[in-house]
Amino acid sequence: LDPVLRRHALQSTLEGCDRAIRLVEQLLTLARLEGVAVLDQAAVDMRALAQCAVAEVAPKAIAKQQMLEFEADIDVDTPCSIPGNETLLAVLVRNLVDNAVRYSPPAARVKVTLHQQAGQMVLSVQDSGPGLNATDLKRLGERFFRVPGSVESGSGLGWSIVQRIAAVHGLALQVETSAVLGGLAVHVRLRRC
Repeated sequence: LDPVLRRHALQSTLEGCDRAIRLVEQLLTLARLEGVAVLDQAAVDMRALAQCAVAEVAPKAIAKQQMLEFEADIDVDTPCSIPGNETLLAVLVRNLVDNAVRYSPPAARVKVTLHQQAGQMVLSVQDSGPGLNATDLKRLGERFFRVPGSVESGSGLGWSIVQRIAAVHGLALQVETSAVLGGLAVHVRLRRC
């Protein structure tokens, strides 16, 4: 009957439902990707897609007082399109940006860039969070693996999904310590149309 307890119980229930919805969505995405060899592809504007992903995750970053940046070091007149499935590429970029915000501490910096490197377009997501030790880095992408001691909610499927989407698109993923921010850096090498 206490309104404060009732509000707390309702909030906990809603958060539990949100976690369950995200888990089901991730499991469905993985199931759809199993055995997929060929995708329906079109020209996907990676600049617009990355901007949307950053905008979607921005409220979480603001709530954690983080600095979330997007920078495209590619001339505005230069096309940033790659052949791919827009829905799946959006999931890939969103998972990378969401993970950087989610696992970085309050007041951290997360930088998303789209740039040219050795004639290729590269999407990079870097953060000033704690990064990963060598053992955990090797396990990254194992289904349901979560870094021990993580206080953030999650299912441990995001990286599996990222790796599978990259594989079906023929994209190269590179994970390392960020030379710029000190946390984790993920680089996705993109094929142009």
